[in-house]
Amino acid sequence: MSYRQWEIDVDQISDDQKASLAYWESLPMQSPLSIPFNNDFELWQLPPAVLPTTHVVDVLNDGQDFHFRFWGSGFRDYLGYDGTGISTQKLKPVEIATPVRDAFKTVVQNTRPFAMISEFQRGTTAPITGFQKFIRLPLANVDGSLGQIVSIVEFQMDDFKVRQLIQDITSTEEND
Repeated sequence: MSYRQWEIDVDQISDDQKASLAYWESLPMQSPLSIPFNNDFELWQLPPAVLPTTHVVDVLNDGQDFHFRFWGSGFRDYLGYDGTGISTQKLKPVEIATPVRDAFKTVVQNTRPFAMISEFQRGTTAPITGFQKFIRLPLANVDGSLGQIVSIVEFQMDDFKVRQLIQDITSTEEND
């Protein structure tokens, strides 16, 4: 399996992901990090369609490790296991562990929402290319430290528009 990911503009995520971001933005930004407190964020306020592919990680060791607190049933159905309670180091397939952990570290370092897209291939005899669009939302602990990251994910299989977006991103990176 191969796995790559890139940051994208917020205007390139779905309407449900934009609604999730709008909900996050509607919460009080009273923490020292100018992000909502995790005890103000309620999963049930997200659009119902995104809950199966939403996950929440606890930020541990100043952002060096992450444990999945909530793992939507859609991930279980898609990946074949329940990741609730596991560390990003134990993600399967192993190829996704480092890039996923790095994406969470980016949120910790920048303390802001990140829209991302990933491309992956699954299967060995007849690989299938798939895509995911994410919005990752940081939440603060009551002590003001970054405590959790909520990821609202949408799977998109072999979508021409997504392929074009990735081609645009990679050609821009090559020209920089």
